[in-house]
Parts: sequence; structure tokens; C-alpha cells
Amino acid sequence: MRREGVTALAGEEPMAVDPTPAPGPEPGPQAARPPLAAYDAESLARCRRGTAAYCLTAGILLLTFGALDRTRFPDAMGALLLVRGAGAAALGVLLALLRTPLGARRPRALGVVAAATLGAIEQLLALAAEGGPQGSTGAGSPINLGTTFAILGAAVLIPWSPVWSAFASLLVVGEYVGAAVLMGRAAEPFFGDQLMLFLSAGVVAVVITAVLQRRRWREFLQTWALAAAHREAREREKRYRSVVETAGSVIIVLTPQGSVTEFNREAERVLGWPQAAAVGRDLLTSFVAETSRATVAADVRKALAGEATHAFEAGMLARDGSARVMACGTTRLVDADGRPVGVVLCAQDISERKQVEEALRESEARLRAVIDEAPVVLFAVDGTGTITFSGGRGLARLGLEPGEHGGQQIGDALARTFAPAKLFDRAFAGEPVAWTSSFGDATFECRLTPVADGRGGVAGIIALAIDVTERKQAEDTRLALERRLLEAQKLESLGVLAGGIAHDFNNLLVSVLGNASLALGELTAHAPGREALRRIEQAARRGSELTRQMLAYAGEDTIALDRVDVNAVVAETSDLLSVSIGKKVVMAYDLAPGLPAIEADPTQIRQAIMNLLINASEAIDGAEGTITVRTEVVALGPDALHDTLHPPEAAPGPHVCVEVRDTGCGMDAATAAKVFDPFFSTKFTGRGLGLATVLGAVRGHRGALAVTSAPGRGTIFRVYLPAAGAPAHVEPPAAASAGEGREGRTVLLVDDEEDVRAVTAHMLERLGCSVLQAGDGREGVDVFRAHARVIDAVIVDLTLPRLSGDRVFREIRTIRPDARVILMSGYNDAKATGGLAEAGLAGFLRKPFSVGDLQKALGDAVRAAD
Repeated sequence: MRREGVTALAGEEPMAVDPTPAPGPEPGPQAARPPLAAYDAESLARCRRGTAAYCLTAGILLLTFGALDRTRFPDAMGALLLVRGAGAAALGVLLALLRTPLGARRPRALGVVAAATLGAIEQLLALAAEGGPQGSTGAGSPINLGTTFAILGAAVLIPWSPVWSAFASLLVVGEYVGAAVLMGRAAEPFFGDQLMLFLSAGVVAVVITAVLQRRRWREFLQTWALAAAHREAREREKRYRSVVETAGSVIIVLTPQGSVTEFNREAERVLGWPQAAAVGRDLLTSFVAETSRATVAADVRKALAGEATHAFEAGMLARDGSARVMACGTTRLVDADGRPVGVVLCAQDISERKQVEEALRESEARLRAVIDEAPVVLFAVDGTGTITFSGGRGLARLGLEPGEHGGQQIGDALARTFAPAKLFDRAFAGEPVAWTSSFGDATFECRLTPVADGRGGVAGIIALAIDVTERKQAEDTRLALERRLLEAQKLESLGVLAGGIAHDFNNLLVSVLGNASLALGELTAHAPGREALRRIEQAARRGSELTRQMLAYAGEDTIALDRVDVNAVVAETSDLLSVSIGKKVVMAYDLAPGLPAIEADPTQIRQAIMNLLINASEAIDGAEGTITVRTEVVALGPDALHDTLHPPEAAPGPHVCVEVRDTGCGMDAATAAKVFDPFFSTKFTGRGLGLATVLGAVRGHRGALAVTSAPGRGTIFRVYLPAAGAPAHVEPPAAASAGEGREGRTVLLVDDEEDVRAVTAHMLERLGCSVLQAGDGREGVDVFRAHARVIDAVIVDLTLPRLSGDRVFREIRTIRPDARVILMSGYNDAKATGGLAEAGLAGFLRKPFSVGDLQKALGDAVRAAD
């Protein structure tokens, strides 16, 4: 069954087919209804309006013809008026129903009811006019007219199909036949004539309806086609507008004169012009940069002329004055006759792409510069082993140039370098390879990194070799410095140990030497024990020399320098060692005459040469051999100094060289590196300080020491000592007067070691002095303050608790500026006194000392005071 749609009511605007699609899905083939369904929908609306017009016309006619009833049917005036009023009311009800949803859905049915209602009213009017069923038939003429209008009016006013028109006609005729039968007029002669009239009117109504329906169908088809054309045009325009507005490209439509007629949304976004402001402006002067105007104008002319155009780049100006780089293309617009009516300019903003490309070029240039200047060798190799890229400053070390071997096989290019072919085979198998190799004097860290092709295979290889020559050299230098630092730290720690031992040992020797000298003073010249005491005194003095060497090695004893003739020291040492050198060893001397003197401590130089000679004799180890001692003057340069063992204060320049060469077993490099370590020895346990003492003495004299040895080829030791440039000169010591230091003087003795205080006090008492004692620095100052007037001299140890010896000296001089203070220490006087001599220090007494040394120091202090 056909669905009827909702249409406008009578009195409203007639319905027309709207070419605009309803909101909802996008326009398309499925959105337009079929023509029959649209025609049916329009017929319902027309039928509704026609039925309303039919009811309205019938009602007017009923009421209008009522005026004639007074003349025609004066006797039935009341009944006719009542029928006409009831009929008009019935038609009014139908008119009201047409304005309801029922009328919208069923306008044809209500049209049939209207026609039937009008036919029934006409029959009732005839009955009322004739006065009943048996009345006259004078009302036939009005009945014929009303019934005919009921049939033909429905055909003319109500736009429905012939079927509905025939159905309505049959109802009206049927009502007439029914009324005639009920009133008994069916047998009358005029019944047949009227029936034929009504039937003829029905046929005419059907024909009229068919003709009108055909005409309406043709009109509908024309209207539908026009609406469809309009709809399609509007849809095309909407699609075009949608494409233009949503396109990601700038689209500008121009007139042949170059004015803007269309300006899409992307153009607004990119150029910053609203469409209303852009339309009508000249393209070249308003939107194109001056440098690109000629190019754009030429391309627009080509497009208008129908010539082939090509994409081009142009600079366009935004509203804020900024320039944008656009990739442009033009297309000609033509009308139906093929005449050009405009140009479409399509452009894509490529400003960011241009910036990215420029940044990429700059990045590539920087990367190329970095690769070219980096100390690397870089190769890119494809899956066939062909070089596709080469670069890096390291190529110069291989004798290659960047890009020189592009297109060659990697094996051929690096055949004579540091990259074996088998390593590339492993890399092509998918294995990362790393190794370190050398080429000439260069060292490279090499890596081969496979590049995957995404299918589990190897698409190529990145070969990278980093030139680490400088880094390796720096690393070697660093390791050498670390070794030297460790050696210096080791020597420093051993020096601290040696200094502490020497200090304590000195205090013990003070007691030994002091008591031995006191005992010697108690014995007669021919006493049996005198010789034993002299040996004790001699051993104590040799022990004192040993402590001085230990202090010198520790760097805590400033060397007492004197001008020394090295040749004389060598000669003296050879005499002392005549019994210590092996019987089968031959001593040879090559002493350069006229050697310059050196500033040195003779004792330490003598001990150093003695230790070198003893070491050379032990290297020969009882076999036949030769020890050669050679002296000369050499100019020690910075490079030669760098290859020696030397302290930081050593400086290049003229040096006296003492060379001790032996023909012994020699040493390997590992042994030679440790030979100066304390307690290192290739002999039995307990040896190993001899060469360490030599190194300490040489360092103390700002000299240098070098050793050259090889297994089976002997050893050469070279000692370099700075030349003083003047001959040695030794002043004889001044002899002390026999009675100096006595005469009942009072001496204050300050020392924290009880044994040292005891033996020193005993020696002073032997010398005829009264002794006051103090166990630390603060007590010494207090004792001096209490007896300042009677104290003639003060003997103060350098190292004291609570208050150091130099502080004691200064406070005593503050109490009594003319006080005579003698400083005693295990160090030499230069190390111990420092700047105290200028402050009025009366003398220095070095530990250990004998009674004679103490007497001399007191005598020197007395002479200085006098």
C-alpha cells in the first residue's frame, strides 16, 4: 500500500518540489525519491486543497441557491432552508476535517464523502421541495443541476485519478437511484432521462479527470526535471565549494584581467587575508612578491592562451608583509563555448619545506665538515661490498682522499691497510666486529657495524676507524707520569719513615757518644779500656753519618754544601775500598783533569761513589772483571735530562759526570726499574739501601742519575752533579781555646728526651758549668724567666712539645735580648736554624756530639757574645 505524505493545508503556499535536499545524509542518488512517489506525495497535497475548494464551493452554492427557494418553492421555504443549512454545516465539518492529520492522510476519501454528501443534500432538497414522496416533480430541474455539479465539480476541482472520480460519480448516481426507488419515482418517464443524464455526467467527469491527470503528470515531470537539474547544480556547486574550501592547497580564481574572484579558506590561512578583503584585488600587486611577479604573469598569460604550463615556485606576500614560498600551477577556465573566462591558481605553501631543506643542507654541510675534520676513517659499503661513501681526516694517514674509492670494492681499497678481508666477511655475516690496529705510526680503533635490510639480511656495512694515535700517546704519557708519581709517593713515604728513624736514632747516639767521650775523659792515656771506648766513639760517629744519610734520603736534611773536587773524592774512596773490592776485580780510572768544582756535601758524595763501587763489585760476584770510574764535564740538555731520574728542581746545563761501569752480569729492564727502590736487592735479605741512598744524595744535590744495563753486558751508572765553575777551596776549622766554655757558667738545657738531658748535663758539669734543666719548650721559657739574670747560655732542642725550639728562642730573646741561645738538632745548621741566625742565634750543635763538640759550641757562643 502506497504511503501518503504530509502536505500543506488549504490557504497555505502550494507545494512545489524543493530541489534542495533535506538535512541529513550527503546528497546523492539515494537521496532523491522516485518520480511516482514524489508525484503521489504532491497529488495528496493537491487533492487535499481540491477537496477543500470543492466543499467551500458546494457550501456557497447551497446557500446562494437558497435565495431562489422563496420564489420557486414558497410553500417549502422552511424545509429547504433547514436542509440547505444542514448541508452547509456538513460540508463545513468536512472542511474542518481536511485541516486535521486525518485530512492530510486521507484527502481522497474525504473528497468522495464530500461528493456523496452534496448528492445526498440535493436529494433531500428535492424531497423537501416536492412535499414528500407523492409530491410533484417540479423540483427536478434544480435537482438535476445540483447532482450534475456534485459529479462534474468533483472531477474539475479535486485533482485525483479517474478511478476516484468514477467511484464518487457512482455514489452520487446511486444516491439518486436509491432516492427514486424510495420515493416510488423509478417508474416515471423522466427517471430514465435523468439517470442517463447523471450517468453521462459521470462519464464526462471520468474523462475530465483523466485529461487533467495526464496534464498534471506532464507538468509534474517538467517540474521534477527542472528541480532535479537545480538540485544537481546546487549539489555540484556545494561539492565544488566544499572541495575548494577544504582543500589543503591555496586556490585563487582570477579574471582574465588578473583580479581575484575566489579566495579559499587555505588562502586565508596562509596569506592572512579574509575572503571579503581579497576578492577584487589584483593578484600581482597585492599577493605576489616583486621578484616573482614576472614569472606569475607569464604563466597566467600562457594559461589564458591555452598553452601548456608547468609547475613553478614563486614568492607570495602575506598580509603582515612576511614572504611565503609557494609551489604554483595554473589552469584555464572556459565557458560553454570554449572561451577563456578566468584562471585557477593552485599553490602549496612550501616555506617550511624550504626551511627544512635549507637546514638539511646546512646540517649535511656541517656533518661533512665534522667528518672531514674528525680523526676518523669512515666508509659506507653496500651489500655487494662496494664503497658508497668515504670520508674523514684519518684517510690522509692511509694515503687516501675522501670519495677517492667510491664504487670500488672495499677489499681492494683497503688491501694494504689495517683491515683484513676476513673481518669484512664476518661483518657481512651479521656480526659486529671491533679491533685495534696500527698502520705506520698511527693507531686506529676499528669497528664494522652491519646495517640490516629489514628482512633479516645485511644491506651493507658502516666501517669506522678512529685515529687514537694522540690519545694513545697521551695515555702512555699519563701512565708514565702515574708510575713516576707512584714512585715519588713511595719514596716520600719511605723518606718519612727514614726521617723518623734517623731522628730517634740520633737521640740514642747522643747518649752513646756523650757517655763514651765522658768515659774517655775519666781514663788515663794508657788505661786498658781506652781503646774500646775509642771504638765505641768511632762507631757512634759512623752511626751519626748513617743517620745523616737517612735524613738526606728523606729530604729532611738540607745538605751542607761546600766546593768539592770530584776527582779527589774518587781517589779517597778508592783508598778506603781497597779491601772491599774483590781480589779478581781490576779497577780502572779515567779522570778528566781540570774538572770544575761542585757544590756538594763531601760525605754524601763519598758515600754515593762508595755504594756504586760496592754494587759494581757485587755484580761481578767473585769472577774476573773490570770496574771503570770515569769523570767528565757534560752539557746536559732538556731531552737528556728527561731520560734520567731527577728532582723537579733539576735544570739543564753543565754537569760533572761520574760514570761507574762494570763488566758484571747486567740487569733486565724490569730489574733496572726497581734497582733504586729501598730494600730491593737481588742478593740476600737485609740488603737494598745502597742504591736508594745514592738516589737520595743525588736528588739532594739537584743532580740526575741514569742507569744503562742489559743481561750479560754489564751495567753503567752515571751521576750528574751541577758544576759550580770554580776550584774547590776548604778553609781550616778554627781551633777552640783550651779554657773556653768553663769558668762556672750557668747553662739552661731544654730537651724532651731524658737520656739526652742526662748525658748533656753530665758533659756540661764536666766542663764546669752549672746546669738548669727543662723537659719541654714552655717549661724552658718559664725556667729562663725565673733565672734570667744568672743564666749565661741556653741549649735548646729544635723539636720540643708544647713549644718548638725556634719559639723558645724568640720568647727567651724577648725576655732578655742579649741571651745566648744554642740550638741543637739532628739536622744540619742550615735546615735547623733557618732565619734564626739573623735574629741573634748564638750557635748550633748537631746531634750526636761529644764533649769536645759541646765545648766548641759554648766557646763559639762566648766569642760571639764578647
